[in-house]
Amino acid sequence: MKVNYLISATVITVILLIIAFQNIQTKASFEMLFHLNNVSMAPSILILSILGMTAGSFYTLAIKSMLNRKQEEILEEEENKF
Repeated sequence: MKVNYLISATVITVILLIIAFQNIQTKASFEMLFHLNNVSMAPSILILSILGMTAGSFYTLAIKSMLNRKQEEILEEEENKF
């Protein structure tokens, strides 16, 4: 399960970075060439924040699944000793 979480988080992170850097590049070129200050970045910031929260939740689930597996292995080893 942790592999699925890590793959999902990595894919979402890559998408997040691609969108973020394209928006920064586009915004900078518009401001430099056309001096448009009224271009709204709100929808792109909303999308990026949602993608960031989703990626963060997948990373958290991956870490939790790794820690739970280690705890289960420790408990099994203790049970096998007795």
